[in-house]
Amino acid sequence: MPATFRPEPAIDGAPVSPTTAAVLDRLREVPEPCSLLMREPTNITDMGLVEKVVVTGDKVLVELVLTDPSCLHFGAMQRFIRDAVLGLDGVTEVDVRISPWVLWTPDRQGEPEQGRDAE
Repeated sequence: MPATFRPEPAIDGAPVSPTTAAVLDRLREVPEPCSLLMREPTNITDMGLVEKVVVTGDKVLVELVLTDPSCLHFGAMQRFIRDAVLGLDGVTEVDVRISPWVLWTPDRQGEPEQGRDAE
């Protein structure tokens, strides 16, 4: 079950809605666990793990492509992603999923998210 919180409303009383760009900025703060173990730290966006970001009002969906479908670090990445994105004004729910259709390949590294399904 996703962690949730209620942000303070904007000054005019309307809730603040996050942008995809703001979500992507937060995702750049999330380390890719295997890169840390290899002593070559990078984040999940530069590693090419972010397949899709969808912002719908106060809800955010982040779809990942893992380097290995049986990645042992997915649970930790989910928590890091939720914590990072829930820190944005206007976000009350974050859903982190694994893409069932796309496999990670090394050519995804360093590719801008806008070339994929970031919306």
